[in-house]
Amino acid sequence: MNYSLNETNGVKKKVSTWPALKSLLQLIAHEKKNLILAFIIILLNSSLNLAGPFIIGHTIDEYVVHKEYYGVLIFSSVLLVMYLIGLFTSYYQTKLMGSISQRMLFTLRNTIFHKLQSLPVAFFNANKAGDLISRVNNDTDKINSFFSQSLMQFIGSIMTMTGAGIFLLFIHGIILT
Repeated sequence: MNYSLNETNGVKKKVSTWPALKSLLQLIAHEKKNLILAFIIILLNSSLNLAGPFIIGHTIDEYVVHKEYYGVLIFSSVLLVMYLIGLFTSYYQTKLMGSISQRMLFTLRNTIFHKLQSLPVAFFNANKAGDLISRVNNDTDKINSFFSQSLMQFIGSIMTMTGAGIFLLFIHGIILT
């Protein structure tokens, strides 16, 4: 049996990513409530960031043009509160996803460790220890950075683009007319 991680004997099999994704999702299945909470926080943060320019436009159109500075002060304080809430939700989302990814990383590394413990000695004879350590550390760190940063940024960007499209349709009177 070929235990080398670097050799494929010239034959490359097509491997589906779905089984690997399913097994990875099983590692974070116990974090379902926290992931839903993070999703809600992302939705709130995106909504607050989208509402800011809408309120600024309304303030300029209704109060600045007519030189009613009392309304400008009121909407400025509303914007300040909105952006402070947005700052808090962004911080909490980053902290929440960081803790989820750290727990998932711990579980993943324990699973890998137990798998390495069950491999035969021939596997370790065929592969250098440095290659194994490098592969385990690099791959798990990539997964960690994906869950702690990239996934939430991707979801937030999709929600912001969708919300911006809805706001544009709403502003131009296509929706609700």
